[in-house]
Amino acid sequence: MDLNHKHVLVTGAARRLGREIVLYLSQKGCRLTAHYCASAAEAHRLQKETGCALFQADFSSTPISVLLDRLQQEVGDVDVLINNAASFQKSTWKDTGEEAWDHELTVNLKIPFFLSQHFGKQMKTRGYGKIIHLADIAAYRAYTAYLPYSIAKSGVIALTQALARVLAPEVQVNAIAPGTVLFVEGLPEDTRKKILEKIPAKRTARIGEFLETVDFLLSGVDYITGQTLILDGGRILTW
Repeated sequence: MDLNHKHVLVTGAARRLGREIVLYLSQKGCRLTAHYCASAAEAHRLQKETGCALFQADFSSTPISVLLDRLQQEVGDVDVLINNAASFQKSTWKDTGEEAWDHELTVNLKIPFFLSQHFGKQMKTRGYGKIIHLADIAAYRAYTAYLPYSIAKSGVIALTQALARVLAPEVQVNAIAPGTVLFVEGLPEDTRKKILEKIPAKRTARIGEFLETVDFLLSGVDYITGQTLILDGGRILTW
């Protein structure tokens, strides 16, 4: 796909990897809509830097019917959907309650499904489109301290495979499962070192490597669909 002038919606775009995606795609000539939840200051800063449109919504509490109606009115059609928004709440199997379960499954799996359903219909009718989901290597080896999150990300991979079939051949649907790209904010230095020791590459992924993976799936190839690209420096091999 030629990305020039294509309309791209990136969810969870105000900070971290979502912000990096918007900055990168703005240089590719894309027309961008950046979704954010609570990071208003960061979102407006991003808007000044890139000229992107903004869409604010709390995915954990907005009814699906209201969300989809707002998307139709405020965002319109998109050529590319990047489901990046996520919740990463600590919750082990012992202490997971219904509220934590619903929150993690809603933000990390339910919302990507309904956004993909909404925009996927448009893309299929139009005759082309791309959807990228941000998964996680936790989908393959669950973070036991973040169990609902890990289960939701496993669902994202299943969702990717299912949507690739029903939206073919017009729309390609893929996922990226990163290991460590950006450390969780406030993570102690000794914990960071322990994580790096488990990675055969002995380092985190570079932002550029992550963005090149996004670019590859969007503009580098149109014959890959239903796949999850693992970007983890080999960590999943030694977990």
